[in-house]
Amino acid sequence: WAAAGKRITTVEGLSEGRELHPLQHAFLAEQAAQCGYCTSGILISAAALLAKNPRPTEREVREALDRNLCRCGSHNRMVRAVLRAAQE
Repeated sequence: WAAAGKRITTVEGLSEGRELHPLQHAFLAEQAAQCGYCTSGILISAAALLAKNPRPTEREVREALDRNLCRCGSHNRMVRAVLRAAQE
């Protein structure tokens, strides 16, 4: 029951209204999502990182996304997308 009493955000809850979240824009710009299987989890992990650390280094991004696996080989583009979103 680790989630009892906690606020849960899914990928659908990242955006406000009809506007995409800056991370979603960055993922599109960097062509970071391929099959989409891992994208939701990576977006949520990245959003949690940016909420705690708005200007992460590349190493910090890689560490934050370390628990997520992208089998399509887009991991480097995802890291670039997170860094891009942090700059915007």
